[in-house]
Amino acid sequence: MISITLFSPACKTWTEEKCKNISWEIGICPACASIDTFQYLTTRYRWHWDITIPQNWTFGQWDQIKLAPVSIPLPVYSCTACSEKIKISPSFCLRGTRLTLQALAFIGFIYETTELTWRDLPEKLCAGNNKIAHSTLYKVVHSVGKLMATKQEIQKLHLQYQPPGDPAQMDPPSLWPPPKSIFTYTVAREKGLRFFLTNLLPGKTLHKKFLTYFYHWIHFSNRLFTKWNKTIPNIYSKTKPDP
Repeated sequence: MISITLFSPACKTWTEEKCKNISWEIGICPACASIDTFQYLTTRYRWHWDITIPQNWTFGQWDQIKLAPVSIPLPVYSCTACSEKIKISPSFCLRGTRLTLQALAFIGFIYETTELTWRDLPEKLCAGNNKIAHSTLYKVVHSVGKLMATKQEIQKLHLQYQPPGDPAQMDPPSLWPPPKSIFTYTVAREKGLRFFLTNLLPGKTLHKKFLTYFYHWIHFSNRLFTKWNKTIPNIYSKTKPDP
């Protein structure tokens, strides 16, 4: 079975009904290059942690944020020309993590720009006993930081879809708070994460509406991960762990 990624900016636009009628978006079969030869087979479901932010939200109102698991439909199609099965994922569901792109970006940015710790985040953002482990958040965010710090391919895609903003409207890197990490390799991952999130800075530091920047950033970052179409590597590699 082949996995492919289609652009989709948010969970609310990725419905079960849409999943049954998106064969035209696939275009060319990745196995045999046939055009418009896709037949819907079934829909699988996978739990992801997604973030909900009220439209009138003001930066710092953590009690209004909801980080909770949602069931995401993942359709499976078959190519009628070569019989290859194709599983389709939306771009906001990143491979290698159960956090959506929105949740990952929001958590990473909040961690980097506030005094909140990894242990604070599940307590602030999750309701009741339905909490994600703080270690899971750490591993996911640092995995993306490592990816951005070490892979030139995704660095180029990031600069293509998220070019640096107008210097007059952006904070220089020196205005990021000091890294919270201690060790050299964790600081490097944190800097990679900040490279990824830099265009979100004006939403907080210029006292403008954060969501305006956030959803603009999400749109183009979804384009990036549609092109990337690969798994986010685990920071704890089985073959060569971090020192």
